[in-house]
Formats: sequence, structure tokens, C-alpha cells
Amino acid sequence: MARTAGVSVQTVRYYERAGLLPRPPRTPSGYRIYSPEAAARLRFIKQAQAVGFSLEEVREILRLKYNGRSPCECVRGMLEEKLVRVEREMETLRRFRNELRQTLGRARKLPHLPHSASAICPIIEIQSTKKPRGEKR
Repeated sequence: MARTAGVSVQTVRYYERAGLLPRPPRTPSGYRIYSPEAAARLRFIKQAQAVGFSLEEVREILRLKYNGRSPCECVRGMLEEKLVRVEREMETLRRFRNELRQTLGRARKLPHLPHSASAICPIIEIQSTKKPRGEKR
């Protein structure tokens, strides 16, 4: 089953211990017998992780499903929250990229400075004297 789902055997065992997969019955010789439902659940777990769901979130989705409720509305809400968070992070990264570009632009304009006892690296020290947007000093 691990090979079919593209995960390691240790991952399957971990999901069993974590309660994400039911513990399978065993043959008299100790081999695990996985049902098609267990394989489908394992594929679902990997697909959910691929779109950013944590194992705790997956556990909640499975809990809803196996308690007879449709988890789709919950999933929709989780996806909306994730999208908002990603868009915020992207905006933060865009601002950071712009700051890096500005700092690099100033660094390229600085003449080569001789070693100074009072400065470790003027490129950074000049940047740190500039007040970041929104920050009060």
C-alpha cells in the first residue's frame, strides 16, 4: 500500500499510530491486510497535504466524514483562511523584496570603503538607520 500511495512504510505506520488510518487486520503470519478504503484514505491524506492541510486538519476532516457529516463546508472555510494567510505572506514578501532591492541599489552606489574600526559593514549599517515603513522610533 505504501508503494501504491507513493509514501514510505514508516509514513503508513505513523498515520496508523496517529489515528489517521485504522489499524489493519493481520494474517496469521503477521502481515497487514489493507482494505481498498484504507488505500483511498491514504491517498486522500497525501492529496490534502499537497494543498496545504496539516495532519491535524486532515484528522478533523476525517472525523467529520466518519461521524456521518460532510466535511466540504469545513474544508471550504479552511481553504479560504489559507488563501488569506498566503496572500498576506505574499504581500509581506513583496515588501521585503522591495527593501532588498533598495538596499542592494544603495550598496552598488557606495564606493569601496576601507576597513573602519567604527563600522562592521556600512551597507547594512546605512540600511539600519533608515526607518522601516510603519515603524516608529
